[in-house]
Amino acid sequence: MADEIDIANDLIDGEVARALNKIRKDHAQNLKGAKYCEECGDDIPEGRQKLGFSLCVPCAQESERRKSLFID
Repeated sequence: MADEIDIANDLIDGEVARALNKIRKDHAQNLKGAKYCEECGDDIPEGRQKLGFSLCVPCAQESERRKSLFID
């Protein structure tokens, strides 16, 4: 027979599962990238948009190159 602690654990597990599902759903909906590059305004391919990118490939490469100049 389940005692009070088991019942409480089941309730908490359900709440945690619902909260995680909501976070996953919200994250998936927000994972839409820009249609146009934030730097140059060129179109961003649909595949990159679906992955949440906001820079085209050339601008992303340039951004990474600039950042690497500041890393020892």
